[in-house]
Amino acid sequence: MSAYFIAQVNVHDPEGYEKYRSKFMPILQQYGGEVAAVDREVKIIEGEWPHQGTVILKFADEEQATKWYYSPEYQEIVQDRIDSTNTNLILMKGM
Repeated sequence: MSAYFIAQVNVHDPEGYEKYRSKFMPILQQYGGEVAAVDREVKIIEGEWPHQGTVILKFADEEQATKWYYSPEYQEIVQDRIDSTNTNLILMKGM
């Protein structure tokens, strides 16, 4: 069953975030992940969405998603994202 990370991101340090982004894709791909969607201007249908960006990452399953997030390679760069953004991040199972 597929699994998805969904991130709501507000960037407060563009240079720090770019440092993270420049190393992100090779690590994601190494663990079989793909960017399913990225949008900085989501269309709000109901409620509020006070975030600058939304990212959805797709993995084959929850195990692979967890391996990616806790991998030494990702943990080496994740602090750059944490330091440069305010992020809400969830992992959910697909159907």
